[in-house]
Amino acid sequence: MKNILVVDDSKTICETLKKLITDKLNFNVIVANSKRECEEKLLEFRQNIAVAVLDLSLPDAPNGEVIDSVSKFDIPSIVLTGSAMKDNILRNKDIVDYVIKEGSFTYEYILNLIERIVTNYHLKVLVVDDSKVAAVQTINLLKRYQLKCLYAKDGKEALEILANENEIKIIFTDYNMPILNGLELTKKIRNTYSKDELSIVVMTSDKSQDIVSKFLKFGANDFLYKGFSEEEFFARLNSNLETLELFQTIKDKANKDYMTGMFNRRYFFDEGNQLYLSSVKNNDSVSVAMFDIDKFKNINDTYGHDIGDIAICEVANIVNKHFLKDAIISRFGGEEFCVIQSKIKKDDFVKILETIRKEFETNIITTQKGDIKYTVSVGYTTLKGTSLDDMVNCSDEGLYLAKNNGRNQVRSTTCE
Repeated sequence: MKNILVVDDSKTICETLKKLITDKLNFNVIVANSKRECEEKLLEFRQNIAVAVLDLSLPDAPNGEVIDSVSKFDIPSIVLTGSAMKDNILRNKDIVDYVIKEGSFTYEYILNLIERIVTNYHLKVLVVDDSKVAAVQTINLLKRYQLKCLYAKDGKEALEILANENEIKIIFTDYNMPILNGLELTKKIRNTYSKDELSIVVMTSDKSQDIVSKFLKFGANDFLYKGFSEEEFFARLNSNLETLELFQTIKDKANKDYMTGMFNRRYFFDEGNQLYLSSVKNNDSVSVAMFDIDKFKNINDTYGHDIGDIAICEVANIVNKHFLKDAIISRFGGEEFCVIQSKIKKDDFVKILETIRKEFETNIITTQKGDIKYTVSVGYTTLKGTSLDDMVNCSDEGLYLAKNNGRNQVRSTTCE
């Protein structure tokens, strides 16, 4: 569990933040009421603090001295201040953002910032600029938000990095660069990535009247004139990250099963068909398997549907951890799951299926209504057939054979 450090001489603010952070974000909160107490907590927890929320004016640190104490530990800090007039104190401080104490919105803003910083640990940003000085300035700002930063000196190098790196969510690019400028880079990126997959933020000193419209027409998400303030930079950064997350949430609701978090049947056939056709075109192997919980009705009848739901989620947990990342695993409905995997040998595929079957055989789930144990039956095919539908039907026949021959088996169709 993540630790969040809250430092404020107001016990009311500390207790309010502690409750909100614990209840809404499920993070552990460490509280200190002074600079001295803060330093004690820093020594005690050292590198196990994800974010610090700091009062700018403490009785023993009236001018933001506590920020310097926290900065030594490389912990991202959010500062609470009673007045915007004190922002001159913050000008040279290494902080993520400051928040003025003015009602309930303050708490909501802090929660959003904390969640953003913790989420950012997994995200990558690519900075493209032929000026190393300008790039370093941008990267230093991004690092305050705990983003993983990559650097390219021109558009050509940026495309090479993009082709080899996963999880790049935003590109900050200069306009005027040698070899491939920002506008050409934007055009080429949009041939592969849509605006809801990857944000492009353009940074330039060029004040030409039509430059903004050109970039927006070719697919840029946002625009910053160089000389921007830190506050504007972070506002744009947050806006783009939030927009990407919103798109992802909408996609997940459309493509994922609400209970298990696995892909749904529609997504399986939409994406699975692409994988199947690619495998046929490239003469790659492709395999499909169906999983079904044995005697699932008995679980529901004995323990209730809430425990039945737990049993279904356990299938998702176990099956997910055994297949490669490029496999498409879906809940078809009820207690039935389906997986398609390309570029895998038949013997290796069957070995995975047997490993999963054996794990269920020994797996015990502890619930409030007692321990439950169950097995699964599996049907599979490695024959491409004439379509993905054909392969799914063949694996379903294998599942039927496994059920009819005593359950807790891995079976293929008779044509294998």
